[in-house]
Amino acid sequence: MSASILMLSARIALAVCLYAFLSLILIVLWRDLRAAQSFGTVRGRRPVLQRIRADGTPSQEFSLSKDSCLIGRSSGMEIPLADETVSAVHARVWKEGDRWWLEDLDSRNGTFLNQIPMAKSAVLCSGDRIRIGRILLEFRAGESATVPNPPPSAEPPA
Repeated sequence: MSASILMLSARIALAVCLYAFLSLILIVLWRDLRAAQSFGTVRGRRPVLQRIRADGTPSQEFSLSKDSCLIGRSSGMEIPLADETVSAVHARVWKEGDRWWLEDLDSRNGTFLNQIPMAKSAVLCSGDRIRIGRILLEFRAGESATVPNPPPSAEPPA
């Protein structure tokens, strides 16, 4: 009789562990779903492209205030990058649904996403690194930067 009680106790313990594991999975999936729904609108803030210096420290922040922003050397760009390795109209970042996309606009030196040359448009995720010519930018989905925009003349060369 004690063997049957022991077996029943083991089955009950196994069932409790299984339900606890399934509950944990559901909680993690629920949190991920809620995070995905708020992608790009963390606390109502717009995503930013943050310029990163050669030493890895952030220097300048560009807010993606429009749903489509052009990046380039030309003065009419929403995100102007004054560097001879950047094409006049180099790349475009735009919002489609809840996602932000990046595409190279047939630039002279190409656009790299996380050190991979871009052949076609790609979805951006928070923390992605974008290299445009010699300029390194980091995409931040609705997060506040640690450094405010300095005046253009005060920005050190990257």
